[in-house]
Amino acid sequence: MSARESERVLITIEDGIAIVTLNRPEKYNGLDMPMFEAITRAAKTLKKDRSVRAIILNGAGDAFCSGLDVKTVSKNPVNFLKLLVKPGRRISNLAQDVGYLWRDVPAPVIAVTHGYCFGGGFQIALGADFRFSTTDCTFSIMESKWGLIPDMSLTVTLRELVPIDLAKELTMT
Repeated sequence: MSARESERVLITIEDGIAIVTLNRPEKYNGLDMPMFEAITRAAKTLKKDRSVRAIILNGAGDAFCSGLDVKTVSKNPVNFLKLLVKPGRRISNLAQDVGYLWRDVPAPVIAVTHGYCFGGGFQIALGADFRFSTTDCTFSIMESKWGLIPDMSLTVTLRELVPIDLAKELTMT
């Protein structure tokens, strides 16, 4: 992994507040394999750090997260296996972990969204305890356009935030 790839997620901690920044601004913080892995590492690391009292999750540049970088991820078909496999008795796969693991962090997680918050980015935000957005933030889940169910954790997190019938309507339309 290059130094650039290892900087996909930046973490700074000051006075018990962790700032977690998705750091691929030239691609609107799109989710490539290094980004998936870095977000997962960040959540697991912060889960263990008892000095952290709150986490602010944001995106560098003009967007929170534009979702899956399909072009980059699909260059190697093995990537889809890496994203979807659930090793052992795990409840989630790598694609789901980027949103789902934030729920396991004992400190409150606050997602601050701006610009684009699409697909996987939207699902990452839903994994936070709180969400705050700028007025220019655009949200979108495109999976329904292709007849797919968005399952990077949205099927779990959304139903906890809105009534189940509304969650189904949003997911299926």
